[in-house]
Amino acid sequence: MIIIWGSVVNKKHLLCVAVLLLLAGCTGTPKHPTWTNYTGAEQCERLMWQSIQNKQWQEVDHHLAPLFMGVNTAGQSLDHAAWIEHWKQAQVKDYSLGELSAQPAGTDVVVSYIVNFNDGSGRIPSGSSVRVVSVWQSVKKGWVLISQTHTLIQ
Repeated sequence: MIIIWGSVVNKKHLLCVAVLLLLAGCTGTPKHPTWTNYTGAEQCERLMWQSIQNKQWQEVDHHLAPLFMGVNTAGQSLDHAAWIEHWKQAQVKDYSLGELSAQPAGTDVVVSYIVNFNDGSGRIPSGSSVRVVSVWQSVKKGWVLISQTHTLIQ
């Protein structure tokens, strides 16, 4: 037994308090989200752009649903493999996201935002913005992107 402030405290109680204090600091949004500690679809969206920029194609592939469908700014419908190839050719050097909104829809989350990025391929005119609408689905292994559309803002 330990005496604190004139009270007798059992070592087990002290250990429980210490564990609770440690766990209290472990809640909330991680300061530096990764694919192993993200907390929602908004962070998934940011991580997807980081993976594209860093050419981490295995991460991109892993977080696209097998039946993923995307529409690029030219209006082309692209499946899973074609979407990855599209981004490999795009050569994203930097990006910024704005006006982000995430709306839950059952086990899915619809994310809408504007992205500005430097496309090394020249397909997106410099200084242009793109409106993105994504649908993320919660699955056993985390979240997967099931659909995404890009609309060029003139």
